[in-house]
Amino acid sequence: MDQETARRGADLLATDIEAALGFEVHIDETIPERLLRQPSPPGWWVEFTIPALNVFLGCTPNELTPSGMAYELVRRIHDDILTRSGRIWPAAPDGGDQPLLPTVEGWSGPGGSIPYGQVKVAKDPDPSLDGVVRWWLPHSYDGLIASHSGDVCFSFWEFHGDEQLITPGMPVTWLIGEGSHGKYAKASEVRPAQP
Repeated sequence: MDQETARRGADLLATDIEAALGFEVHIDETIPERLLRQPSPPGWWVEFTIPALNVFLGCTPNELTPSGMAYELVRRIHDDILTRSGRIWPAAPDGGDQPLLPTVEGWSGPGGSIPYGQVKVAKDPDPSLDGVVRWWLPHSYDGLIASHSGDVCFSFWEFHGDEQLITPGMPVTWLIGEGSHGKYAKASEVRPAQP
């Protein structure tokens, strides 16, 4: 991958964030001084920042296409954008609180796919959901539980059961742990609800 391809991929993701969520994105290609002092400094660099959400990512991605670059970036920050904005992004055209998921080609969901750079919609979470997984990101193993007393973040490390069975709408029980992730409390333990 070259610097121009990396920048085009970062621009695609920035377009999706700015159009759907309205947050300004900064992209900087300056290699930080600390990296230039290393024995083998990178040949290029991308810093991707969403100041309003306090999201920052600096990296030298390995993907070879602009959409692959967007995919590599969003895999690392998708859960931060969701938990810090409190919105479902990108919203699936067929509704629901499960956001579209990133792939190398673009955003994907049950209703089809959308190329990077063409996402226009984010939505507020459904306030009627309670006691179920609101959304699950299999690429980062992070999820959000819908609760009328305040949604709760979790990851597969807190899940007691087969994490491959986690799906949006799955009834769960949980214990609140210490700390938070974005706008949400963090679970210390999550289990599938007993029927």
